[in-house]
Amino acid sequence: MSTVAASAHAYLQQLARTVKRPIMWAFCFGLIKTAVIVIQLAIVASLAHELFVHGRGLVSLLHLFIWLVVFSFARAGIGLLQNACLRLATQTASHHARTRLLTRWRRQIDGGAQLSAADGALQLEPIESLKGYFSRYLVQQYLVFASPLLILIVCFSLNPVVGVLLLLSGPIIPLFMALVGMGAERLSQKHAEQTFALSRTFTDKLRNVITLKLFNAGDAALQDVAEAGEGYRKATLSTLKVAFLSSAVLEFFSSVAIAGVALYVGFGLLGYIDWLGADELTLFSGLLVLLLAPEYFAPLRQFAQSYHDRAAAIGAATLLCDPQQAPGSDGQPAVNTGLPEGLSFRWQNLSVILAEGKRITYGDGEIAKGGLCAISGHSGSGKTTLLRVLLKQMPYQGNLICTTEMSRGVAYFAQQPFLIAGSLRDNINLFERHSDDTIIAGLRQVGLGYLLRSLPEGLAAKLGEKGRGLSGGEQRRIALLRCVLSERRIVIADEPTENLDDVSAEVICDCLVDLAATGKTVIVATHDPKLLARATHVIEVTA
Repeated sequence: MSTVAASAHAYLQQLARTVKRPIMWAFCFGLIKTAVIVIQLAIVASLAHELFVHGRGLVSLLHLFIWLVVFSFARAGIGLLQNACLRLATQTASHHARTRLLTRWRRQIDGGAQLSAADGALQLEPIESLKGYFSRYLVQQYLVFASPLLILIVCFSLNPVVGVLLLLSGPIIPLFMALVGMGAERLSQKHAEQTFALSRTFTDKLRNVITLKLFNAGDAALQDVAEAGEGYRKATLSTLKVAFLSSAVLEFFSSVAIAGVALYVGFGLLGYIDWLGADELTLFSGLLVLLLAPEYFAPLRQFAQSYHDRAAAIGAATLLCDPQQAPGSDGQPAVNTGLPEGLSFRWQNLSVILAEGKRITYGDGEIAKGGLCAISGHSGSGKTTLLRVLLKQMPYQGNLICTTEMSRGVAYFAQQPFLIAGSLRDNINLFERHSDDTIIAGLRQVGLGYLLRSLPEGLAAKLGEKGRGLSGGEQRRIALLRCVLSERRIVIADEPTENLDDVSAEVICDCLVDLAATGKTVIVATHDPKLLARATHVIEVTA
């Protein structure tokens, strides 16, 4: 099982633990409902037997009609209670899923990362895809054994041959569903990835519509969206094909089994066969087993349908889960084993699927602790994508082992710093709180000591939206200062000296080298020759 798949399963298990109580009540109500159905059908069979065999009048059977009405209402009422428990479980699980997603985003922002506009789509369809898992599959995986077993016991007590027929035909359906589920799970994961890819492509083009118009790239943008839409269409149809195939085979096996029971009971009641207890059948026992046969397969049908909910939930969970959390960690950061002392990261057979038909494959590599590691390569080679994988912000395939220092957070130095409309002090203390003396010393360290002298209000000086009032180099150094003041042991920077003047680029380069000298692990994606020359380790990325 891949790392992403293991994280997805662990994510669903963690959510399932939050709704353990309502699921348990839903299971109990489901089992009681099965018992009520057996009694209800037994009353129906008893009415038929008394009317047509003993010839009793309707008035003398009034008490049976009353009990039939009582158990019919009980069946409906228990079903409503079960559905109420499942709705509570679904709402609770959805709330926890959204909370976990917001917490994950907050942690990324605290690390200085910027969220993509397409990330907002994770709050919609992926979380909606989880609902079937909690409203149907989670309780049905238990009822699929308990409810048929209860009906099977009743059928064996009435006629062992019918019990054997149902016992032999029942396991065929779950076995087939397990075989189908192997492919359905993979297709659902692909469908979830294509849904997110379509959203990401559309929002990316929408956000850059002005740039696309300036460069007359509208046709190319439309082509990209069309290709993403075609990938989504193919993934959706592949999922539907598996759903229709499994439903057709399910109905076939259950119909054959019910027909076999009907033939045996019919020939026995008509006197055509007298072997294997067929001559002992009465209208009551024969009609009851015939009525119970569809109810025996009903939980199996529901389980087969809900199995696709499980596949869809796993596909959605691959997008929603936090890869920093290991399976079974209950939300605690992963503690990876197998990483030699002195290393921060190691990866093997690492690859990332960006869109349909486009994959970036990275050679095996590792990053040592306490140095300046530069990730180099031409534009579009996948440097930023590799950083996002190391930050666990992007699904990947392959083996990636991270140091336990990742659990204490990462300082992220983005190419476009996140600055708010507020004071200089507020922007520096955006993610952590530092004293004014510490901030002033830090400003001198990143070459911004002159800024305090030029601003009459000092640290209280107001900045505009996105740092308006500061130059690009000054904005970049404010973001760097947050990393310098941070206590986090890993600093990741994306093109920190890109499009800067020589003075700002030199200051940033010196600060990154100094950070690495203090024992922090500094990872930089860059093609700046000066920064590459001062790196202790260079990883070349080629697309």
